[in-house]
Amino acid sequence: MKNKNWFYAAVSALFIYSFFGCVKREFDEPPVGGEPVSVKPNISIAELKKLHVTPGGFDTIKQDLIIGGVVVMDDRSGNYYKSLVIQDSSGGIEVRFNDGFLYNQFPIGRQIFIYCKDLILTDYNNLTQLTGSVVEQGGVLDDVGLTEAQVRRKIVKGPMVGAPTPRTLRINELNNSHISTLIRLEQVQFIAADTGKTYAEPITKNSLNRTLIDCSGNKLILRSSGYADFAGQRTPAGNGSIVGVLSIFGTTLQMYIRDLNDVKMTGARCSGVGGQLMNIRDLRSLFTGSTMQIPADRKIRGIVISDRIANNTDGRNLFVQSVDGSAGIVVRFTANHSYNLGDEVEVDVSNMELSQFNGLLQVNNVPVDRSAAVASGRTPAVRTATVAQINANGEQWESTLVRITGATISGAGTALSGTKTVSDATGSIPMFTRTAATFANAPTPAGTVSLTAIVSEFNGRQIILRNLNDIQP
Repeated sequence: MKNKNWFYAAVSALFIYSFFGCVKREFDEPPVGGEPVSVKPNISIAELKKLHVTPGGFDTIKQDLIIGGVVVMDDRSGNYYKSLVIQDSSGGIEVRFNDGFLYNQFPIGRQIFIYCKDLILTDYNNLTQLTGSVVEQGGVLDDVGLTEAQVRRKIVKGPMVGAPTPRTLRINELNNSHISTLIRLEQVQFIAADTGKTYAEPITKNSLNRTLIDCSGNKLILRSSGYADFAGQRTPAGNGSIVGVLSIFGTTLQMYIRDLNDVKMTGARCSGVGGQLMNIRDLRSLFTGSTMQIPADRKIRGIVISDRIANNTDGRNLFVQSVDGSAGIVVRFTANHSYNLGDEVEVDVSNMELSQFNGLLQVNNVPVDRSAAVASGRTPAVRTATVAQINANGEQWESTLVRITGATISGAGTALSGTKTVSDATGSIPMFTRTAATFANAPTPAGTVSLTAIVSEFNGRQIILRNLNDIQP
């Protein structure tokens, strides 16, 4: 019995040893980068796009065509919805789907191959797209993207090869051949009116356009979806680079970023304003008493001496004084500007209207995007003068800063708003404060003060305060 038991034990041990000896202890990992494939494209993306010959309509692909490309835009951030952009060496195309969360299968950097027969080429406001099927909705044909069944039959996932290196271009070099491809712009910035603004509307989910500008004044729209996870983030104020996919809407080129890692703008701003620089005094000298047009290819540079935060000037008006303090002028924009006291700005005044408003000389109806800040925190020059000197030189000193020492202000103890009289030993001059000013209800000081103000005009010479700090004991 013992021998028999020993025999069974030996056989069992041999079986167990043989079993585990044949088992592979270290398992193979999946192929690095994705599935290997043997699919070969037989047409380039650029050639495929040429088969769309019905603008605004649908062209069904009848041939056995295969394209291949790398995903350069997916829907992970929410800036694209139910769409991918793929790119090969010839160009790129947007591919529309019926379902979302595409990045789970087709993330940026994955190579994919598409069997195009029976798929459809169409366009959305001139942007060529590859889609799956067309349905009639209310008498209008509409594409519904590639269905789940079409995705299984028509798309082959290749390996993860990484997104191609974006092509570095200048804004003025962009053309239709770059649409739906990954590009990089360098030495660009958001226009002043769009700096510090949200990329889109995260509450209402509205998409927004922000404008990029380069140091030569060329501009490009950056389009962002209100559903993007960065919609509520604010645009940078600096200069630098941006990477994204070029698109088009109608005849307007525009760009989409993948996420905020595509935006690197931390350098010093350039003006981005074109034109030949002219002195503010020379600009003023052009005016001969009646409304005129400023010559083409002209810009001015100066330091902001009005304080929009204190609100003692209209939000569209900007008092700009030359760096040396010799001359100043009012720039009236078509919308509220965002420049602060002490910003140094450039303004493209080419072909703008030079006119007077109640006697105050201004460059009128200037679009905000024709201006840009080149520096901030500058201290403007201030001319110390008597009231008599201001009255005598008001035309030359208009829209510049003056300081009056040993002055008194009428209406001591009453609110500053409205018109007060400033006097010194040489004479008197009106001082006006808007009721909308943040300091309008501050009490007028009694006694002698030192007063800094902007020389202005409203059917007669007057001065205006920038903020309450302009009055010092």
